[in-house]
Amino acid sequence: MKGHKKIVIIGLVLLMALSAVLAGCGGSASNSASNSGNDKQVLNLNLTQEPPTLDPQKATDVVSIDILTEVLDGLTRYDKDGKIKPGSGLAKSWDISNDGLTYTFHLRDAKWSDGDPITAQDFEYAWKRALDPNTASQYAYQLFYIKGAEEYNSGKGSADQVAVKALDDKTLQVTLKAPTPQFLGLTSFVTYLPLEKSVYEKYGDKVGTDPDKLVYSGPFVISQWNHEQSIILKKNKDYWDSSSVKLQTVNFSMIKDNNTLVQNYDNNTLDSIFVPGDYIDKYKNSSEYSDKALATNWYVQFNTKSPVFKNADIRKAFTLAIDRKAFVEQVTKDGSIPAEAVVPPGIPGYNGDFRKEAGETYFKDNDVAQAKELLKKGMAELGLSKLPTITLLGDDTDNAKKYDQALQQMWKQNLGVNVQIQNVAFKVRIDMMNKGNYDMVFAGWGADYNDPLTFLDMWETNNGNNTAFYSNPEYDKLIDEAKVNGDLKSRNDQLIQAEKILMNDMPIGPVYFRARAFVVKPYVKDLYFPTFGSDWEFKWAYIQNN
Repeated sequence: MKGHKKIVIIGLVLLMALSAVLAGCGGSASNSASNSGNDKQVLNLNLTQEPPTLDPQKATDVVSIDILTEVLDGLTRYDKDGKIKPGSGLAKSWDISNDGLTYTFHLRDAKWSDGDPITAQDFEYAWKRALDPNTASQYAYQLFYIKGAEEYNSGKGSADQVAVKALDDKTLQVTLKAPTPQFLGLTSFVTYLPLEKSVYEKYGDKVGTDPDKLVYSGPFVISQWNHEQSIILKKNKDYWDSSSVKLQTVNFSMIKDNNTLVQNYDNNTLDSIFVPGDYIDKYKNSSEYSDKALATNWYVQFNTKSPVFKNADIRKAFTLAIDRKAFVEQVTKDGSIPAEAVVPPGIPGYNGDFRKEAGETYFKDNDVAQAKELLKKGMAELGLSKLPTITLLGDDTDNAKKYDQALQQMWKQNLGVNVQIQNVAFKVRIDMMNKGNYDMVFAGWGADYNDPLTFLDMWETNNGNNTAFYSNPEYDKLIDEAKVNGDLKSRNDQLIQAEKILMNDMPIGPVYFRARAFVVKPYVKDLYFPTFGSDWEFKWAYIQNN
């Protein structure tokens, strides 16, 4: 997912590996220490940015998904151990056909926050809405494992041909194109979340723009939304598993300034924060401090339709001119590691770590001499004696400005190129990327699921999240074949070949694989930080009172 942000066919081993990663790395931030005096089960967090959309079929970014994950339940939900189990979500059980193609979900008795029953029709409607070409869902491709889904989305089929059907109010049947054991995990993902048809018919494209324009099936409801300032969640009294939810209120601020963020944590206004790099030393010896590697990469994304960055050699020049070691040691300072490939370490391959199987690097870090040669070559290929004005697009937070300025300085020092910076609000940045209104952008992508494909399929031609507008038929062929390849080794080889092509064409220039440092007040218990997906899981969190 788009950062401030993900399946295919490797059998039950993959599903088990996914559970293991979540259980091992998404652990509780519990501490044992004195009580803060907060006896009202109120948790205070910082969201940093305004969510671009809370329409579940249109959301693609981690900020929106952070909220949607807590206010909506899907057929499945990862439990506190990071596992998908029958009864963890709105499906109390399911049956899978012997050929692995047909899933029949049996829904529990549950209600929307407006009191209406949650039905199988709500899922059929939501999934087909995501696939409807008129919806223009960037994540529609996540449903292409369903028979007839891709055809409908591309205008070559109809909604009736999509093999998802409500057999009755409590039974949903889905038929896939090929065995996809990780499909159960996908049914917890945002695009697969249900939507009550009457709500969309009432509000249309305004669904999710305000608290009263969405109904809720998850642990919490949105009670207040002061746009660009704060969001308040309240416990959903109609939630089917409300007895497991101890928090009564979750307050989200939207603080972008790092100094203000830290002050709010120190004075107990916030109960947990992600620690900015410049403040690591302040907290690293505290019992409240933790850090962990994430399945997330950050990269410079090039608009391959631009007059300059349509040239691969110029894209490579800007990539090789970045000093990643200096970037993570002097700029992020949070334990992140230099990235010279796309798929982060820790993602499973055929028989081990995909990163080790594919090779650690595709280029040399800070290769200034080669970068200069490539820039010269690319400019000659374009007939340019001088580069036009080039702009780097980025977010408007303290961290984003610092990161963008570091890149700007490296390109000036190593290539002699003056790059302008355009810092905008997160949702504006996402909109500009989607419309192609940029030259370069510093962006991130976090895994939606525990497989290399989550970092690779988005770069297929016409993929909704391919905002670099990259296209290579050979790449597309490899990704399409990998999606339905039941031979695990062959599939892994296809993904390795695809990554090689991507790095040879370089529509994105990898910069670092992200790590995250965070602090949590000792009275906050069972607040979980998943390795991928949303930033938090607080369904089971509570405030300990002494």
